Amino acid sequence: MKASDADVELQQLLTEMFDGTIDSESTTQLQQRLRNDPGARELYLDFCEMHASLSWEHGQVIAEIAPATTPQITVPQISLPQKQSSGFGTLLRLAVAASFLLVCGFYWLRKDADAIPSGPTIASIQQRIDAKVMAGKREWTRDEICAGNYDLDQGLLQIKYDTGVAVFIEAPARFEAVSAERLVLHSGRLSANVPPEGVGFTVETPEAEVVDFGTEFSVEAGAGESEVHVFDGHVRVQPKASADQQSETVDLRTDQAVRIGDATHQASGIDLATNRFIRSTAEPKVAYADAVRDLQPTAYYRMPIRRRGLLCSPEEYSGDVLTGEGRRPACAPGYAGSSLRIGGQSIGRGAVVQNAPDMGGQFTLMAWVYAEGRPKNAMLATNLTKKKGCFEWLLDDKTGQLKISVRDEGGNTVQCVDSEPIHLKSWRHYAVTCDGQTLKLLRDGVLIDSKPCGPLLNTTGKPLYFGSNWRGRHLWEGRIDEFAIFDFAVNQQQINDLLRL
Repeated sequence: MKASDADVELQQLLTEMFDGTIDSESTTQLQQRLRNDPGARELYLDFCEMHASLSWEHGQVIAEIAPATTPQITVPQISLPQKQSSGFGTLLRLAVAASFLLVCGFYWLRKDADAIPSGPTIASIQQRIDAKVMAGKREWTRDEICAGNYDLDQGLLQIKYDTGVAVFIEAPARFEAVSAERLVLHSGRLSANVPPEGVGFTVETPEAEVVDFGTEFSVEAGAGESEVHVFDGHVRVQPKASADQQSETVDLRTDQAVRIGDATHQASGIDLATNRFIRSTAEPKVAYADAVRDLQPTAYYRMPIRRRGLLCSPEEYSGDVLTGEGRRPACAPGYAGSSLRIGGQSIGRGAVVQNAPDMGGQFTLMAWVYAEGRPKNAMLATNLTKKKGCFEWLLDDKTGQLKISVRDEGGNTVQCVDSEPIHLKSWRHYAVTCDGQTLKLLRDGVLIDSKPCGPLLNTTGKPLYFGSNWRGRHLWEGRIDEFAIFDFAVNQQQINDLLRL
């Protein structure tokens, strides 16, 4: 079977290393292969065993197997009792030294992977969103990315190269910054935006190489497979060939995606994942957002990605994002821009607005909602604190249906309930209105339920909670975006006009 060019090159490098003829440039190249390619490490050990066997058969000194150019590997001198025969002593000495060589090889690889990056600066850190970056066994707090290996244990990291290439990496992730033109993603998710100056930027995963030709694309690696999603432009995907299989290069263009598994080493087409990858921290001024503002909401939470805080328009009603145990950031792609992510693997635990707008009489609540599960009593939003307040919007504990529960001026509780369990992993628009006579619940602009209801109980200065109750319990599992509060009842026609944008 014909070996690949990469395998032939690796064999040549190993031969030069054991012959003692390898130069510094080839040594660096070999070290790179051994760090990143498990197959290369296996071949390295095969060469070690082969040369050790030759030493035993031909009486070579083991030191000749590991010349000075071998990366940081030294062989100790071994003294044997004089009463042993010279033949047995030589064999034992060689066997112990060969074993030591193999152990040192593994130690060198592990030590190199755990080393604190000390190479040249190749990119800068633009944003840390609740990010914890580890390099070796220490937290990386510098604003530069140097050549080396990193672990993003939690949060979101944005790095930028001098070429203008911008990369978002989402925890949990392991990656190696190789150069200004190359990044190795061992596991995790990233999104890259590549301007013309950065054409040729390459992302390598265990299963493939992705070469950019000026585009916006995302990559996910893990569990023995890699995915590539192209949102704009053109990339070339080269699956890594195995010893007994050929792989074909695939060109991807806008709205195309593939998956490459380590079993087949072939790219297969999949659906574009528009809701999975964080590709920007910008909140675009889409037509929907502009139309909501035209209706003059009391408070409008677009759920933008930011270092801290929950931004509102007007700013006086801004709040705080709550975080806890988890790894993924408390943000995710939203219906329009980004969204507040809660529960699951996220560190997000909802948000609180201490200085919430007053509510009472007539009102409207509307939001885009993305559910990833149906936990009992999962809270979408509420202003109830120790039974004081006027509304809670949550999932029914038995059916998983979204329901709104309000208190009117007379202290009566009125509820409207969706007709079916909340849909999973799809964006749905929900609205609740009360005009002082009727409480209504609408899903995607369609009236689902209505009940007679007087004006709501007036509340002043009550905190507003998103994604959990006031105790931090009953976490929502999913995302919340474009949450708007009005002090009047938005009519059904106005809601449908919004949804057509």
